Amino acid sequence: MTTGKNVPSESVSRREHKSAPSTGICGAGIRAHLCERSGVAATELAVCLPFLLAIVFGSIETSNAIFLQQALTCAAYEAGSVAAANGGTASVATNRANGILTLLGVNSATVTISPNITANTPNNTQITVTCSAPLGSNTATGWNLGNRTLSATYVISHL
Repeated sequence: MTTGKNVPSESVSRREHKSAPSTGICGAGIRAHLCERSGVAATELAVCLPFLLAIVFGSIETSNAIFLQQALTCAAYEAGSVAAANGGTASVATNRANGILTLLGVNSATVTISPNITANTPNNTQITVTCSAPLGSNTATGWNLGNRTLSATYVISHL
């Protein structure tokens, strides 16, 4: 350590570095190193960003497909319960399923009830309700995961 007016050599070198003239766009020393690293970071981002976006949007669309499947299952269950009840008809059950699917924001859904249920349908008749919707018209981000149609089937006995 120095005494008096002498300054330690470490401090002098820092001051000299800060007052060093600039060479080129980025300068000299540490500033030049940081400028080079920012170019590397931009390149890394350009390489990795498509993969990150594919993972993010793929996760969103997968979650949307799971939601769509659950909505179809819920609508089929509700329509089957309405159709199986005493006095239930196919038209009332279809309206119930379409109402649920509309509330849940499902587009282009179809509801099929087999056999046709009327007031004269005998007890213990197996009722099959199928709800289906294309995945392409129910995307959250606009990415199409293919020409897939999701469907849910519910079978219940008429009471």
